[in-house]
Amino acid sequence: MSDIQFRQKIGLPLVAYIMIGFMIGGGVFVYTGLVYQYSAQALPLAYFFAAIPVFISMMPLAMLASAMPISGANYMYASRMVSPGLAFTGVWVYALASFFGQIPLYLIGCSRYIESLAPEVNVTVLALVILTVFYLINLLGVKMAAQFQGILILVLITALVVFISGGIDTVEVSRFHPLLETGSGGLILGVALLSFTYFGGNGVVELGSEIKNPGKTIPRAFYIAFPLVMLLYVGLSFVTVGSVPGEMLQDAPEPLLVAGKSFLGNGFYVFFVVGGAVLALLTTLNSLLIIGTRSLFMIVQDQMLPAWMGRLTPGKQVPWVLLTLIYALSVAGILSGFSLNTFASYASLGGLVIFVPILLAAWRFPTQYPKQFNARPFRISRFWLRAAVLVGLAMVLFFGVIILYDLKNPFKILFFLMFIATGYLVFCWRKQRLTRLGKPLDSLIKKLDVDE
Repeated sequence: MSDIQFRQKIGLPLVAYIMIGFMIGGGVFVYTGLVYQYSAQALPLAYFFAAIPVFISMMPLAMLASAMPISGANYMYASRMVSPGLAFTGVWVYALASFFGQIPLYLIGCSRYIESLAPEVNVTVLALVILTVFYLINLLGVKMAAQFQGILILVLITALVVFISGGIDTVEVSRFHPLLETGSGGLILGVALLSFTYFGGNGVVELGSEIKNPGKTIPRAFYIAFPLVMLLYVGLSFVTVGSVPGEMLQDAPEPLLVAGKSFLGNGFYVFFVVGGAVLALLTTLNSLLIIGTRSLFMIVQDQMLPAWMGRLTPGKQVPWVLLTLIYALSVAGILSGFSLNTFASYASLGGLVIFVPILLAAWRFPTQYPKQFNARPFRISRFWLRAAVLVGLAMVLFFGVIILYDLKNPFKILFFLMFIATGYLVFCWRKQRLTRLGKPLDSLIKKLDVDE
């Protein structure tokens, strides 16, 4: 493992901004319409209960990150405590699907929101321009990108609060009756689907060694971001359901915009679309670019990818080659014309693939690193740690089944399995090559240096 230490450090506010940006994505605008079909008037309850299993499953990761903060944590924990092959494959799948599919999907979605306000806009060109701007900002370093994220998050939260405060007086309690019109089954399915809108908060652990006082900062960021995002989601859904008749929401692809038009003036509505819908996508995009290089960089340090990929800019120490490769993949995704929704589903599955070994690493942590477990800043007992891991594994299994069912097409599922197989074959090929060069992987994959 490399002794490289990223010099730029960020504190609690910037860490919280990145985490909030990950969590408040375009999903709240897309999933609200989908889940209303299942949960109807119980939509606010579904948003509330959806936060609980995700929050519980994130606790083991928060504990790990506070006890042993390190950059590229998603790869490092899994490769050191579980399996290098599984860790490499998970990062491989998530990275390719995210950078070729998820980021372009966010950019095109963002451009289409802007097109709805300015029809003369070329969606593809605007998506490329926005991507280039965020790429250049991230080349200036993690601190600059995080500070820019902070500005965007403040505007985003303001836009969402404008929606909630603007519509709260129009809410009619009668529109919530009967509360469980679709039955408890509809509520449970809604909770399962909406859990995706809270996922992503774990991404911030990728910056572990770049965070000031990470032992306290990372858990505090979790405690700030989760309740805040949950309150915003519940508030948005409460106003949406209570402000307009149910039949107006029933077939609406984006109920928040339908509701917003009914009680916001033109100026406030435009601000909500740009500051809310557009920035929800852009803050997630920026968060992905901020953390996207970290696990890949640590893979390079393990010599599982070519050394030239790990080159850093002088001064700011930005992994500029990896960041540029991410940029190029995203440009290709925008221009490809492929179904990016499928790649976004692959990215979600990839996130689940890498989340499993991290949960297993948290399970093994007390026995593999007893000294660090006993001295952990974020206190969670061994019993509750393992209970949280089991909740996380159950959630991963459930989400995986839902996404695979949503893909439906056997070819798409087979293609994803080929995605996984390709990543593992690259790992095996690189491992054999290192062995031929007299550098067996076992000699490179060393225990985490917790004193770094």
